[in-house]
Amino acid sequence: MSLYLGIDIGGTNTELGIVDEEGQIVSSQTLSTKQCGSLFSDYIEALSQQIAQMIANPALTDRVVGIGIGAPNANYFSGCIEEAVNLPWTGNTPIVADLSARTGLPVVLDNDANASALGEHSYGVARELDHFVEITLGTGVGSGIYADGRLIRGYQGKAGELGHMAVGEPHQRCGCGRYGCLEASVAAPAVARRAVSLKKLCLEQGMWSELCDIPDEELTSKTVAEVALATGDSLARQVFEETGEILGRALAQFACFSAPQAFVLFGGVARCGDLLLQPARKAFDEALLHIYRGSIEILLSSLPKGQAAVLGAASLARERAL
Repeated sequence: MSLYLGIDIGGTNTELGIVDEEGQIVSSQTLSTKQCGSLFSDYIEALSQQIAQMIANPALTDRVVGIGIGAPNANYFSGCIEEAVNLPWTGNTPIVADLSARTGLPVVLDNDANASALGEHSYGVARELDHFVEITLGTGVGSGIYADGRLIRGYQGKAGELGHMAVGEPHQRCGCGRYGCLEASVAAPAVARRAVSLKKLCLEQGMWSELCDIPDEELTSKTVAEVALATGDSLARQVFEETGEILGRALAQFACFSAPQAFVLFGGVARCGDLLLQPARKAFDEALLHIYRGSIEILLSSLPKGQAAVLGAASLARERAL
């Protein structure tokens, strides 16, 4: 059985995993991205050494047939990571050419949202779907669009920036500098901001919520979800109701351009489950164009939390090999 090496590059750590055809990680390691310093040459040397150690295992050496890399600002066509602001090095780094030359294995690179969509299709809830959109809800909002049985990368590999479509709250400024992006309304920082704002309003009106006992800087999508689930606190639930409504209306708009079988929600905010999913589905159904009603689902990713990024990266190599 063929094996694929998945590499997820983050600003703090780089996660590596050797994955089989069934999506099982048979070997894994972590490399500190930060400790490699600000020179890409030092990072690629350390990464190559880590890979060599992993595949030196006699049981794995001849079975690893390719390497897939998921990274921010990664360009599938150029094979470069381009000006990624949260990585230690600067400029355009030709990681595909460098790593292929050092390992002798074929290497494929893509942005982390596309890798996530491929991972979902290879190993997750979208395994039987030919038309779906993966929406990644974390610090930002990413998306991978799968249509007619293949990933849509677009010109220059930059298709799928649905998080930066102006379908959110028009007064909210996004990190990209524009106003109204979906990311500015439903990503994890937006959930935290909404919680702080509703808490402040609650106190001004002389009311009380479990959230009032939590300092503003500790209000995150995770803590608000924990309060909502543990106590049923109405204000905590309202945070996700408002977030879900915005997300649901946005997904209804997205349905018009690719007519997917499903939207798959992935990431830290999505792990809040029905707190987000129920209001999102309700708003989606209300806003959806009538010709699509009853044909599009909103699903939660089935990829394991701690393994999803590596599985997505490995699926890039798997796609190239098939």
